[in-house]
Amino acid sequence: MSREAEFCKIIFDDDGRAADFVCRRLQMEATAGRVAGCLGFLIGGRLRGGVVFSDLRPGHDVWISIWTDDKRWCSRRVLQTVFGFAFDFWHCRRINALIDTNNRRSLKLAEGVGFRREGKLRQYRENGRDVYVLGLLKNECNYFKEKKHV
Repeated sequence: MSREAEFCKIIFDDDGRAADFVCRRLQMEATAGRVAGCLGFLIGGRLRGGVVFSDLRPGHDVWISIWTDDKRWCSRRVLQTVFGFAFDFWHCRRINALIDTNNRRSLKLAEGVGFRREGKLRQYRENGRDVYVLGLLKNECNYFKEKKHV
């Protein structure tokens, strides 16, 4: 097992605890009808973050929200799993995200893995903050390789 693989274990959130954890940290509602799935990040045996997939339209798109307090979650293996969920399992063409305009670290990470800024929603958040709308198309994703079906 590589050092990278030792840091973050990916779990499928089958009971909603990881989704609740991430949504609480992001101060967003975990509306049951909107959440399509969640992957949790275990580091050192503790839940340290995760990704919530919401507003899924299979074959079209899904929205993602990520929260973590440990940067060791971000590895090629984790990104392949996250993007594989959207692009392979749900056959989405794109992944969407909203990031506060003042959240430079998240913007740098998102753009570093291939997301593009597509617009800005002014005073979108409850606190009046602006957000960028970002998108990642399946054919632009460097962390997803389409499986060849024979």
